[in-house]
Amino acid sequence: MATAGNDKAVMMQTGPTTTLGAAILAGGRARRYGGADKSALDCGDGRKILQKLLDELAGADLGDAIVCANDPGPFEGLHLPVVADLRPDCGPLGGIAAALTHFRGRTDGTVLLACDLPGISAVEIRALVQAFRSGRDRVVVAATGDSLWHPLCSVVHNDVLPEVLAAVEAEEFAVGRLWRRLRAGEVRFDDETPFFNINTPEDLATWRERYGLW
Repeated sequence: MATAGNDKAVMMQTGPTTTLGAAILAGGRARRYGGADKSALDCGDGRKILQKLLDELAGADLGDAIVCANDPGPFEGLHLPVVADLRPDCGPLGGIAAALTHFRGRTDGTVLLACDLPGISAVEIRALVQAFRSGRDRVVVAATGDSLWHPLCSVVHNDVLPEVLAAVEAEEFAVGRLWRRLRAGEVRFDDETPFFNINTPEDLATWRERYGLW
């Protein structure tokens, strides 16, 4: 795993007692899915993707969860906080900024998950958390294949908030690029299935066919 390359990262204290919150990033406009709420899609076992994510987070002992979304309507009745982007129209980075702002002072770090991951499980979440707690990296990110990063499946120290806000202000919205600039550590996974994401109706059809869920 890569080592963070600045003094602030080296001085960061992590360990088994590091406290973590969790944020499900659901604030996108889903243009490639016709504007639909992707978190409400059936993940394959009768649960909505959002409910599956919440269940897997709870299975990884991460019950302090929020949803980052600009429209709270679809999430009414779930009894969990819905946090709006600090600045609209800047992609997932706006949700990340909102999540870190919400949890800063409450937890040490934040687990970030995209809302369109029907296959993620507590196993992968625990692996990311363990890597974060055992190392000095301010960011750890899931990677598959030939170092293919999944930047919206990561654990981030809340102290990176100033760098996130600076990227938003500079309109540098690419999350993966920011994580690389922060010298994120990789957590390698051999199986790509948990990181399959649903961007289009065709992706959903592929998920159904490939994994025989319907």
